[in-house]
Amino acid sequence: MVGPLLFFLAALTVREGQTPLRSGCAAGDAVIANLAAGTPVEIRFRLADGGDCIKVAASVDNKDVVGYVSGSALAGLDGFEQERSSARTTDPTAALTPMEAEARRMVIQTGDPKLDRASQLLASNQPEQALDVLRPERYRKDANVLLLAGLAAYRMDRLDSALDYWKQSLELAPNDSLTQIYARVKREAESGRAGERLLGMHIALRYERETISVETARAILGTLDAEYSRISAQMGCSTRERIVAVVEDRDTYLRSTGAAEWSGGWYDGRIHMAWTGEKEVGPQMRRGLAHELVHACLTSIPAGATPWPAWLQEGLAQKLSGDQLAPQTREQLRQRAQAHQVPRLEELHPDWSRLSAEQARTAYSLALAAADALYDGDPNGLRNILRNPQSLGQVTADLDKKLGF
Repeated sequence: MVGPLLFFLAALTVREGQTPLRSGCAAGDAVIANLAAGTPVEIRFRLADGGDCIKVAASVDNKDVVGYVSGSALAGLDGFEQERSSARTTDPTAALTPMEAEARRMVIQTGDPKLDRASQLLASNQPEQALDVLRPERYRKDANVLLLAGLAAYRMDRLDSALDYWKQSLELAPNDSLTQIYARVKREAESGRAGERLLGMHIALRYERETISVETARAILGTLDAEYSRISAQMGCSTRERIVAVVEDRDTYLRSTGAAEWSGGWYDGRIHMAWTGEKEVGPQMRRGLAHELVHACLTSIPAGATPWPAWLQEGLAQKLSGDQLAPQTREQLRQRAQAHQVPRLEELHPDWSRLSAEQARTAYSLALAAADALYDGDPNGLRNILRNPQSLGQVTADLDKKLGF
């Protein structure tokens, strides 16, 4: 899981003044803040158990707050369930991930050191170097080289080159997974209008001049660079090549990515964000950008034989983008863990879209609580894990105990 499965940005506002933002869904749960009418909110996830409880983030008196409100208290929620149920998947990387997994299996089967090196460079977010190693212009009859070259070009935001490499690869060796990706990227290339580019220290930003002014684009780029510096300092990731971020208006974003209506951003080797029209980078957009940058950061850190687990991905993305777990929720979680009413971290399914509403709520709470525990008492705890992925099994067991299991 590279992007947040149930996380999305939605253009929703509070209907009436003094709407309570609570620490949980029960009427007796503590009130974190009272939201004024018209306050924009960012939905974190929607409980689908027949109730009306939604986790949202908002800004009150220039402070970010996260809690739960009734869906009836929000304007703009009509059609949400229809879009949610009609979405092809809640995992935005589902189209690309199988192809990358298949590419890794292909590399292992061929035993070609050149392909292996290129695959390692791609895995560490160094597509330019990977493409240089592959030198596809010399291997026009090798479908495997052309497949990897297309993945490298895609991550470099060279869509026309990626499509050209993949077309040649498909002509040499038909591949259902690659055919699906080719169609999606072709749609993106045809639908996208973001043609202006800015380069920062760590980020290459592509944006729509018709939607985003140069000044605003510079502010977005500055935010991305600053957030990446902050996140990488905590996680210990680094990038020798710039991470690509594509920011478009919502309609273009939806057409080019094929994302569900409620989606606001994803990471699939590049960051995609839907711009909501502000002239400045507000708290909600900053959190969204930070969330995706955490996933980009983790992608550049070798995970060993298996990918970084979902609870670590989502826990860190929540924590480092500013989410906080309410004390009451934390205590309820501990009590449920002691009573064996919630799954252990290692028991959480990697695809959270398959969880029930209550399981999803618990999974996010568990993930954030676990991320908090990684920082408690040992400021280097997280970095030690990321440097030694083989220790994750023992660390997970220790975190289970801290959580109350």
